[in-house]
Amino acid sequence: MLTPSNSNGNRDTLVWGMRPVHIAWLGVALVTLFRFWYSCRYDLIPDEAYYWVWSKHFALSYRDKGPLVAWTIGVGTTLFGDTVFGVRFFAVLLSAGTAFQLFRLAQRLYDDRTALWCLGVATIIPLLCIGSILMTIDPLSVFFWAWGANLSWVSFETGRMRHWLLLGAVIGIGFLAKFINAVQLVCIVIFLCWSRPHRRFLFSWQMLALLLGFGVCSLPVFWWNVQTGWLNIQALSERGGLDHSFAIRPSEVLKYVGGQLGAITPLLLVGMVIAAIGLWRTQSAEARVKHLLSQYVPIQAMYLLLSLKSRVQPNWIAPSLIAGIVLLVAFWRPFILRNPKWRRAAWVSMGLGLTVTLALHAASFFPIPAKYDVLHKAEGWVDFAQHVQRAREQHQPDLLIANYYTQASMMQFYLPDHPVTYLPPARYGNSQFTLWPGYEARSGTRALYVVDHKPVLLEQVKAEFKHARLVDEFWAQFHGRPIQQFFIFLLWND
Repeated sequence: MLTPSNSNGNRDTLVWGMRPVHIAWLGVALVTLFRFWYSCRYDLIPDEAYYWVWSKHFALSYRDKGPLVAWTIGVGTTLFGDTVFGVRFFAVLLSAGTAFQLFRLAQRLYDDRTALWCLGVATIIPLLCIGSILMTIDPLSVFFWAWGANLSWVSFETGRMRHWLLLGAVIGIGFLAKFINAVQLVCIVIFLCWSRPHRRFLFSWQMLALLLGFGVCSLPVFWWNVQTGWLNIQALSERGGLDHSFAIRPSEVLKYVGGQLGAITPLLLVGMVIAAIGLWRTQSAEARVKHLLSQYVPIQAMYLLLSLKSRVQPNWIAPSLIAGIVLLVAFWRPFILRNPKWRRAAWVSMGLGLTVTLALHAASFFPIPAKYDVLHKAEGWVDFAQHVQRAREQHQPDLLIANYYTQASMMQFYLPDHPVTYLPPARYGNSQFTLWPGYEARSGTRALYVVDHKPVLLEQVKAEFKHARLVDEFWAQFHGRPIQQFFIFLLWND
């Protein structure tokens, strides 16, 4: 049985007849191969299709996010075509890179066996497992955060200018994926203020190198915002509810905590919080503990406060899990080693996480009710596109319009000729589609208008077209199970 070790220098001891590092790389390789295969079992989720559409319109940034996700998908689809595998290829590859960075961080701070345990925990956390096959901004953000956490410790220890410059670049590139990665600069400042031996770096050439690396790599986003009127600020304000008056909403806090319990599993989440508090109380004099807490607490605290007034999604705290996992393992290993009861508790915690993760993966093989299916957003889109294609062949429209970016993006991706799709006219900056050329409904123009939820025409659509007729009403299906209802209107002008 794999048992923890107390020794920080115990790097060459064998586990199951193999060195921990070899077990780690073998495990990562096998899991990565499985994820490459499994990633093609589901359709794209709406955000993936949306980002794929972005990749067809190269820009220095985009309305909702930085440019890195679109650039990455662009490379993937250039290599493997406009396919699900092409879109998700780098998500799986980045998850393997994150595993490497997590292992190296725990190995540097503690030892090989701690690092191996950290890898095991990361593999069974549902949030990280599901996120590893979806090409959203999260695989990029978490990878660069993990690399930044790893590289920042190397920078603190060596003080070498090249490490600090590279650290700034890594955080800056992460910022191109997800703006929250800039908070890692704050995490570093917190550590430098907290750790007396490292405080000399606060006002130093190394800090200038860090800021230079970040500034150069994050420049595309700032330049794009200058040109477009700071649309990213508008999008962030709307998403975080900052454009509304402040009001405490306890229900949102409960939803946030409930989401975390589901995304991480209750025992692992509670164990992580206890570990953070326990190490702060007993080992906060150690620089490595200060480093981990500085990388974990700020994001957790920021989103907990934000949940007081607006909806916070469970995946938003994903970068903090890198340090959180190391805190979890470092704190509980001595208890597990000394007392068999704690060992059983650890296996129960791991078993629960593994069970949830396996259940999520099994959803693609066994039909389950949609309300219990976490990946239901990645189901039914092939069937959806087939209905739209039949309507196209029957009515020969000039335009394809949708009431929401989800349907517009899915039509572009899944229809055989990848046609240009549109949203109804809206104010500039309302979505990424408003930054691209719109359509003109001239005399004789025919369009298909695809609507979800209710068969209602928007006022903007009524103003553009004189006639409308419902031509199809259907439920998109996945493996014979209805997922979502859609309506298709034929619009035309005389």
